[in-house]
Amino acid sequence: RSFSFTEQNLFDEVAQLGIITVAAAGNNGRQRSFYPASYDNVISVGAVNINRERAFYSNYHSTLDIVAPGGDSSTNDINGDGAPDMILSTNGDDSSGRILTSYAQFEGTSMAAPHVAGVIALMKSVYPDLSHAQFMSLLEAGEISDDLGDADRDDEYGWGLLNALKAVGAAQELAGGTSIANNPLLVVNPATINFGATASQLPLEVFNGGGGELLVSDLSASEAWVDIATVSSSGD
Repeated sequence: RSFSFTEQNLFDEVAQLGIITVAAAGNNGRQRSFYPASYDNVISVGAVNINRERAFYSNYHSTLDIVAPGGDSSTNDINGDGAPDMILSTNGDDSSGRILTSYAQFEGTSMAAPHVAGVIALMKSVYPDLSHAQFMSLLEAGEISDDLGDADRDDEYGWGLLNALKAVGAAQELAGGTSIANNPLLVVNPATINFGATASQLPLEVFNGGGGELLVSDLSASEAWVDIATVSSSGD
């Protein structure tokens, strides 16, 4: 789809009504605009995989605002939980004349976008007057996401990975309430690793999923055959 002045005017009017519009950035795996996500006053959402890296299919562009989990079948089963590293979602089939529903694993920016829409709904439940402009202001200030890629905004990750805890805390502050306790939270991603039959090395990310300061002084393995090499460190 290409740019439409009529559609842009519509999204501008919708934003003025206090409605926040969220759209998927597209699954072409290319640096390109994608509509309606690339319109002004629309939150454009890209996808990351289980390693918090841009999913192979996710579009990236100067109009990308934020990323969220979208699944990635190419990573197979990194955490060893017996399921593909994709997003569990609902599935419907009416080809038989009856609507049959089930759960299924999917991947795509259309899986990432509902994460953002859902968190915005949580924010609005706390602060109903939340506007598109306020959401973007919080996003650009780093109040509702975790920075990925280059510092601040970049075309692959926008303003970073959605952080639901930070987002709801920011909404509470807008509502005049007390912010969520600024406690650090050690997060290891993935929670488990599975070398399988052929892998000899796997990435493991340790980071602060909460607020405040978290100091990791040492990493060690319980098995002698495992070596840990630090690729990069932020120091906190």
